[in-house]
Amino acid sequence: MDKRYTDLELDGLKEIMNIGGGNAATSISQMVNSKIDMKVPSVEILSYGDLYKRVIADDVEVHAILSRFVGDFEGALLFVLSDAAADKLAGLMMGSDVEGVSREVKASAVSELTNIVANSFLRAIGTMLNIQLITSLPATSYDYFGAVISSAYMALDQYDEQVMVIRNEFLYMDDKLDASLFLIPEVGMLDRMFKSLGI
Repeated sequence: MDKRYTDLELDGLKEIMNIGGGNAATSISQMVNSKIDMKVPSVEILSYGDLYKRVIADDVEVHAILSRFVGDFEGALLFVLSDAAADKLAGLMMGSDVEGVSREVKASAVSELTNIVANSFLRAIGTMLNIQLITSLPATSYDYFGAVISSAYMALDQYDEQVMVIRNEFLYMDDKLDASLFLIPEVGMLDRMFKSLGI
């Protein structure tokens, strides 16, 4: 099923996600003692098939962090970023150059940042909809994106064919680091969200 959502619905979601991004930036800034901004320039809802056609570049390995969430809604958040962006974000989190640092240490730093981002987005959604959502401990991987998203769907089994794709821009000094957050919802979650928002 490839359900179409209106611009008004997507603008409402983008506003919620920008609130979450602002909360995440504040938390990260306090942790690293440096000014970090985070913006959400776009939010899309794609079918699983369209995700492969339009988003996935399967010739590049990526860092991926998967966090499930439970509560009034259930689903998972998949945070994906390039190796170069992971290096810069890990260096920011660790307060040092990551050259020579093991992939495990780098993954741990990025996982900590992802946990902040995921929880900030879920708090924004929860506050707006007056619900509670709780995340699990994140699981990290480094693989081709096609393999990552396929593994996530196999693990989650009966989740919706619609995926919310949230672009993230981290702004730090002169750097702009791009990442993507994929919300994989349980069946019917997105429609219930829109209904709760009154859109």
